[in-house]
Amino acid sequence: MQEWIREQLRSPLPGSVSQRCRRYRFVIRASGALKPPRPRLCAIQQSNGVLEMTTLVKHAKKRRNTRRKTLIGGVIVTVQAAGAIIALGYTSASELPELDALERLAISTAAADQYVSGTSTGFVKGEDEKYSRQQVTPASRGLTYVTYSRTYKDLPVFVGGEAVVVTDSKSTVRSSTAGSGPLQVSTSAKVSAKKAKAVALGKHQGTVRGEPTLGVIAEGDGRLVWEVVVSGDGEHGPSVAHAFVDGQTGAYVGSWDEVARGTGNGHYNEQVHLDTTGSAGRFELRDPTRGNMRTLNDAASGTPFTDADDVWGNGVGSDLVTGAVDTQYAGAAVWDMLEEKFSRNGIDDAGRTATMFVGLPAANAYYACAGTGDASRDQTKYGRTTDRARQVNSVDVVAHELGHGIFCHTPGGSRGITNETGGLNEGTGDIFGALAEHFVANPNDPADYLVGEEVNLSGRGPIRTMYDPSKNGDPNCWSTDIPRTRVHSAAGPLNHWFYLAAEGSKPAGKPASPTCNGTDVTGIGLWQAGEIYYHALLRKTSGWTYTQARKATLDATRELYPNSCAEFNVIKAAWNAVSVPAQGDPTCTTGTPTPTASPSAPGPSSSPTSPPGGEPAAAPDIDGAKVEAHLEELGRIAAANGGNRAHGTPGYRASLDYVKGELDAAGYNTRIQQFNSGGKPGFNLIADLPDRGDHDKVVMLGAHLDSVDIGPGINDNGSGSAGILEVALTYAASGAKGDKAIRFGWWGAEEDGLVGSKAYVTSLSAAERESITAYLNFDMIGSPNPGYFVYNDDAKGDFITEALEEGFAAEDVPSEGVSLRGRSDHAPFMAVGIPSGGTATLSLVPVMSQAQAAKWNGKAGQPFDPCYHRNCDTVENISTAALDTHTDVAAYAAWKLTGVHAAGGSEGSTHVTNNTHFPIRDRSVVESPITVQRDGPAQAVREVKVDIVHSYRGNLEIHLLAPDGTEYLIKRPSRLDRADDVKLTKPIDSSAEKTDGTWKLRVRDLHSGNIGTLRSWSLIF
Repeated sequence: MQEWIREQLRSPLPGSVSQRCRRYRFVIRASGALKPPRPRLCAIQQSNGVLEMTTLVKHAKKRRNTRRKTLIGGVIVTVQAAGAIIALGYTSASELPELDALERLAISTAAADQYVSGTSTGFVKGEDEKYSRQQVTPASRGLTYVTYSRTYKDLPVFVGGEAVVVTDSKSTVRSSTAGSGPLQVSTSAKVSAKKAKAVALGKHQGTVRGEPTLGVIAEGDGRLVWEVVVSGDGEHGPSVAHAFVDGQTGAYVGSWDEVARGTGNGHYNEQVHLDTTGSAGRFELRDPTRGNMRTLNDAASGTPFTDADDVWGNGVGSDLVTGAVDTQYAGAAVWDMLEEKFSRNGIDDAGRTATMFVGLPAANAYYACAGTGDASRDQTKYGRTTDRARQVNSVDVVAHELGHGIFCHTPGGSRGITNETGGLNEGTGDIFGALAEHFVANPNDPADYLVGEEVNLSGRGPIRTMYDPSKNGDPNCWSTDIPRTRVHSAAGPLNHWFYLAAEGSKPAGKPASPTCNGTDVTGIGLWQAGEIYYHALLRKTSGWTYTQARKATLDATRELYPNSCAEFNVIKAAWNAVSVPAQGDPTCTTGTPTPTASPSAPGPSSSPTSPPGGEPAAAPDIDGAKVEAHLEELGRIAAANGGNRAHGTPGYRASLDYVKGELDAAGYNTRIQQFNSGGKPGFNLIADLPDRGDHDKVVMLGAHLDSVDIGPGINDNGSGSAGILEVALTYAASGAKGDKAIRFGWWGAEEDGLVGSKAYVTSLSAAERESITAYLNFDMIGSPNPGYFVYNDDAKGDFITEALEEGFAAEDVPSEGVSLRGRSDHAPFMAVGIPSGGTATLSLVPVMSQAQAAKWNGKAGQPFDPCYHRNCDTVENISTAALDTHTDVAAYAAWKLTGVHAAGGSEGSTHVTNNTHFPIRDRSVVESPITVQRDGPAQAVREVKVDIVHSYRGNLEIHLLAPDGTEYLIKRPSRLDRADDVKLTKPIDSSAEKTDGTWKLRVRDLHSGNIGTLRSWSLIF
């Protein structure tokens, strides 16, 4: 049935009303159906632009491990003129079916189709224009981008003809982008196709492919043109130019080229992991896990690279196999980045990527987009430096070329008639190059905003400098000359904008960036800026200009951050700072909080409280998946550093830079403290959160960041480092503010004898030591045979021990005291009288006892961590359940010891609770309501408290639904979270919502085999 839906997504817009009815019926009822249901009734009502369809069906819903049949009753779907699904009702008394991602995508597509094809929807089109759906792109945050091509009187619209409709998670049409307004132009050409060929060949060297095609360029009322495709060698290498000649006057209009050219870096990534195919004796450099990505030998007519033992290359810069390794490694990194950061499946979002070649006999690299929508038919080729000593295939160069592929395979493609579109294409490549360098975090090529900085192709250093393009003779600022500027130089303003948006004009520890209007810009972070630009690409149209790119990023920002204008204002300020003028810019305003909250009677109970000084706020449940993601990053860094992150190595510094980047983006004030150990420089990282409590009274959490030199150190101590990093990020994001300030530290050279933490404590003045009221240490909190230990070796830290024990009790996990005898980083703090404590998953006893195994469901007589100080201490050596529990306990103690109070302070708070028990069955959805209506001063919901008994909480996904339908994620599902029960209090910010009305807690069980009960939940105002 899901394949049927995919077929519908590929098909044209619905035609007759009966076809529409059939289309929607199948889409809505596909969930769980064994076969397409037979309709008993299909009622149609259409008036004032509203299409309502009702289908009554009976079918068996297949359930895993059971023969039970569920009868589903009537299904009603109403599609508004604007494309919004406003009613989705199920009349059965049985459990509520939930739409999966593919079904939601189908409904969003149907909403977009209705918006484009309907009347009185607000979509403007001419009488002689037709739109055909070309592409459906699901993206992050529930947004879907549906792209349409246009014809005018059955002629193709070559440039400016696309429309992009954006829908949200509720299938509401949020916005649309069209290349131009309605067209009105004669379609009778006065210039012959033969004449058009001659004009095109006068501008482009080569031969004409096929016959010229008559069509339209959408500028003003439209322009009739011949498209002539000329293939040959251009000024800078291979060229497939699409030239446009005016069909009335014979004038040359402009062109775009399928081949996007660039130059790059021959830097090697040294020893890396590659996924290949084959078996002993014949392996092929082809990656079956990433769209069959492969690198071929251009110097040998495109033959595959093969190897007998699956060990590739010799590290010599001119060796083609070594170049193929670098290319394949970088291509895999781009694939992974697109998937992880942007939810994109390959270059074309359909699981495909370009074929890559090394051995191009030129000092260049280029991307050739076939223009078919299938990226596997594209090619990208990489040459060598002018001295022939290295090849042009560093991570940023390969990512730059593949960035051209993304530009080609997003709406509008690479088509345009001036170099302004080409400049945006080149800048897009540079942006993805910078993103990929930061994603890979390879210490052999530190992440920066330089393009090809180490190739020194012509003895002039980097090819382009994103933070100051003028250093390479490119314009920093947009002007009316950009459409006539060489495409690589025309990228200057976009590169400059991206750096300002990501880092700002005066970022700490990074190059300053001059602005064109003399203003200062504060960046929002690399990945935030990258996500915004990617979403802007998804609403791109052909012939894209800087003013259109500006508007697209502002539209994207407003939709990605609907409850904040801070990001919108930074994106706008960055465009102003590179002199790109506004043209139809959206505006951003945030609503004023007006809701009040009270319990309804005789419904859920309420409990107003007013403890002295305000009620202590509960720590949120830390997202274990995010902690695991940090560990994956540390694992990648170790792999790129020869298998470790030891003191004095680039891998340690890359680990520190990664943590620092996350903290800087979250608003922390960070500083790096340098010391020496073993004749090598060492580094600590200290992070303070400004304006959150009394900085004369500080609670500090710390963990050592280094590993031993024979292993990656993922449990020892990537686990503690990742855990407190996510606690820090959550603390900042939650807005928590306590009586005391909070500080975090990551220590270097612990494995050399606590050198980093000793250096930090020694550097403190007496007053600074006095200001630290508590130090909490987290070392090895993810052992595979885990214990749940609390340090008890500091009498002055009894209150810390108590807080940590309370945290374990809140997780329903028994804890046990342990003395580490000064063998971790709390020892230097304890030695100078600073109260200290911490947690660990192992003790100084080598194996787990029988009593401990019974208490923790562990393995008696086995080590807590069999990979301690070994090369097998990888991400596979982690108990994710223990890691999640210890991290939650760290958060509990951080909130408690800093004295974070619930919002409202001494004015107290109101708890509104629904105590009705709801059974949670396998693969089902339950919704529990709380209705709020009261008079009095406005209050916002600030926390939701959930109590669920369940035998496998990783199966559960929990959302809070506001009265207006806004969804707040309370808990993500995770197959790695094997613990029982859900007992959490989650902070939310509902200040922009109307509080009156019915709130719902939706709990969705995604798998079979485990059941439970929603016992109660509360809204806290």
